[in-house]
Amino acid sequence: MFGIEFYELVSFFRQLGLAVAGAASLWGFVFIYISRREGQTQTRSIIYEWVARRMMFVLYGGALVAIGAWGVLLATIPTFAHEGITLIPKTHEIYDAVLKTGPLYIGWAVLLLAGLVWKGVRNGVTRSGWSWFYTCNFALVSIVISYYVHAAGAPLGDIIFYAFHGFHSIFTLGTVLVLDIMFLSSKSSLTLQQHIFPLFPKISKVIWVGLALDSLSVLIIYPEAVILSPRFFFAQTVVGILIINGVLLSGVLTRKILDNLEKGKTELHGKWLLFADIAGTISITSWVSITFVDFFDELTLSYGELFLIYVCVIATLFIGHAIWERLDTDEPDITGPLKI
Repeated sequence: MFGIEFYELVSFFRQLGLAVAGAASLWGFVFIYISRREGQTQTRSIIYEWVARRMMFVLYGGALVAIGAWGVLLATIPTFAHEGITLIPKTHEIYDAVLKTGPLYIGWAVLLLAGLVWKGVRNGVTRSGWSWFYTCNFALVSIVISYYVHAAGAPLGDIIFYAFHGFHSIFTLGTVLVLDIMFLSSKSSLTLQQHIFPLFPKISKVIWVGLALDSLSVLIIYPEAVILSPRFFFAQTVVGILIINGVLLSGVLTRKILDNLEKGKTELHGKWLLFADIAGTISITSWVSITFVDFFDELTLSYGELFLIYVCVIATLFIGHAIWERLDTDEPDITGPLKI
């Protein structure tokens, strides 16, 4: 339907799961690290630890999607579209790649199962245990998401850019989703906003680095893969929206919200949070859309149809944000003793 092949759809979910799991591992480690820095107040330490704990749920969710999709790909002997835009490798080459990454997926599954039964990870008894757990997950995901059969026998420079072309999804798609979860989780509490929101501009810089890695890898390795099709023009339109939206979200909106928090103002706070909520929804939808259309070589939807779906998804996610805000009332206990 609409030129979408089953193996392409499965490959998209595999990439999505890997990106989310990789980003959750990365930021889980970062927040564990900054929670134990010297000079950190107990309040900040508890809040950053709480964020790191939330990343564990995101990690396992992404891993479940990625490992499940890999299993389906293995069973169906797939070929999937190159994420960059159109190049499609031969079926036997892709199946060979799926087989070669098999030990990594199996090892990752074992690590995740160990995390469920290992008290040091499950209950957060030691920060060291959490740090190693997140680090090992990030390393495994980075290798799997960066592996491309195209790179076999290629010069070292090309291999590096092939790796960038897969790895950037952790910095872009995955980090955007993690950032949105952090934003939604913080909206219910002024204390959380005061401690977590100031970190958003720094995290956003990682997303820009990911976009640069993606663009660079396409221009250097796959310039011939660019075909002037509706999905190509749609993707470029969304990239333009991302850039404008990113400047507003990480610039004007964030500065205004932080300024309000610093001065203790609340009368305009809700309005600016609403604008940030809309901008965050656009960012998530944009990255998911770009990754999605890149996986379907024979997509038959017109530019107008793609853009209409894009707008509808933004509206749907915005409603989902509102529902999340009403249901998610979990907050860290900053009055109690440190548990880690």
